Amino acid sequence: MRQVFGHGSVQLSRIMGSLVFFGGLALVGGMLWQVGLAGLRASFQALGPWVVPFLLLDSISLLLHTAGWAACFQRHQLHLRLWQLCLVRMAGNAINRVTPTADLGGEVVKVMLLTSALPQAQAVATVLIDKASIALAQMGYLTLGTLYLTGYLPLPVGVQRGVRLSMGLILLGLVGFVAFQRYGLLSKLVRGLGCLNIGQARLHQLSQRLAPLDAHLVAYYTAHPWRFGLSWLLHFMAFVFDGIQTYILLRLLLGESAPNFAQAMMVAIAVAAIEQMFFFVPGSLGTLEMSRFKTLSLLGVDDGHSVAFALIMRLHNLFWNGLGLLAYALCTHRAVLPQVTQPVAQPPAAAPPPGC
Repeated sequence: MRQVFGHGSVQLSRIMGSLVFFGGLALVGGMLWQVGLAGLRASFQALGPWVVPFLLLDSISLLLHTAGWAACFQRHQLHLRLWQLCLVRMAGNAINRVTPTADLGGEVVKVMLLTSALPQAQAVATVLIDKASIALAQMGYLTLGTLYLTGYLPLPVGVQRGVRLSMGLILLGLVGFVAFQRYGLLSKLVRGLGCLNIGQARLHQLSQRLAPLDAHLVAYYTAHPWRFGLSWLLHFMAFVFDGIQTYILLRLLLGESAPNFAQAMMVAIAVAAIEQMFFFVPGSLGTLEMSRFKTLSLLGVDDGHSVAFALIMRLHNLFWNGLGLLAYALCTHRAVLPQVTQPVAQPPAAAPPPGC
């Protein structure tokens, strides 16, 4: 029965994934049909050879995010060069974008690649710290943008309150996630669940495995709290640069008639928020194109330039996803990461608490 149920679940997942994928293709096709090839060709001709330097602009954002991740290591524990860490980040980002894993599959890939050069507990700790940092940075970026949007658009008061409440709840959850790391509560929580007489042996083993991870997390936040602040700032700057890229592309396409910088940031923030909502769509196919098209249409941009903007950004995503998959192949098939040649001392695990 388990095999039949599991097989049916896999089949259902594949069917849903196929439906979503072809639905995204249908959205893109409908946009192209509405604009026509002539209008689209004219928009691409306005960009011309500038498309190549525009695609390479994202390397600045990548470097900022990688530097933000490097700040999540304790200074004496970073055994990787920045370009090696950059390759690992590119590989993880590509897996996150091409698979519907809610930004978790790429984090597992990062841990897997880092364990060739770092102890597993340390690798997991740095990925968790970076995940918290980047989530807080993105939340700050989206919150500022949402506050601007609610003031810019004539939304009802109830909608504005609902948006602010949801943002506040998400921010509260992120703060709780950081607090769990800061005070080493992961293993303590699992150990506490063992007091319920449910799977005590397994929970005890799990808490022992989590203890070194908690020790790494507590050591980082205790000894280097300013490094977490630096990581947050670098990630926040990378998200702001995404808005700058949007403004640059609109200027290249539309010239003097392009939306101003604040409006371009609004487009970037709206697209980032929608991308988080539709994380389950492989590659966000169709959803990002439609969100960009509709947002630009609200700003008065004609359909031809709106579709051209959406397709160029899709080309941008494909270009960097391809580089990320290439980075994954390099990291897994060639020795581009240093190997651990001798045991690295683990931080002492916390002493077990008194019996329940």
